[in-house]
Amino acid sequence: MTDTPDRREPLNLAEKLLVLLRLRRDPEGYTPSAKDVTNATVLPGQRKPAVSHGQVSSLIAGTSRNPQLSTLATLARALDAPTAFLMPGTAWDDLAALTVYQQSSEARETLRLMQGLEVQDIVEVCMRLKEIRRRRGLPEDVPAIPPPPPGVDQPREGRPRRRLSLNEAAERAADDLEGR
Repeated sequence: MTDTPDRREPLNLAEKLLVLLRLRRDPEGYTPSAKDVTNATVLPGQRKPAVSHGQVSSLIAGTSRNPQLSTLATLARALDAPTAFLMPGTAWDDLAALTVYQQSSEARETLRLMQGLEVQDIVEVCMRLKEIRRRRGLPEDVPAIPPPPPGVDQPREGRPRRRLSLNEAAERAADDLEGR
């Protein structure tokens, strides 16, 4: 769970939301839409979403940058992610570490036990963890942002899309109106 020293600037909220959407792609490769995220914010026993579609859209687009903490907590719950990941700053950019921290009481206990230790003691603990990972066939290095599920970054089959020129769009509209 190393920090990413090559990253100069922290991820902004829009980038973090896009990371979470990318990690939640369905088997066909589609990321959840803003409407899907909005619908996921409906609390049990409620009919209305806790966060509006417009607010979700503006946060994903990056046009709204300062939501309330309750909004971040609701979005994190809807995207099954630690709330801290959506906070500003490089300390909160490590999604893998935050997920382990959130999901494992043993990991929290390990961190508490590290309190007050000297740097060389913490390095020794890290070396032992890397050895355990090696024995289990896991890579020693764990990326801060997990890779997306296999296969979801492949291009989807179907007709390739391209933007039409103004003239092509006008011709198609005329053909549609005339029934051709």
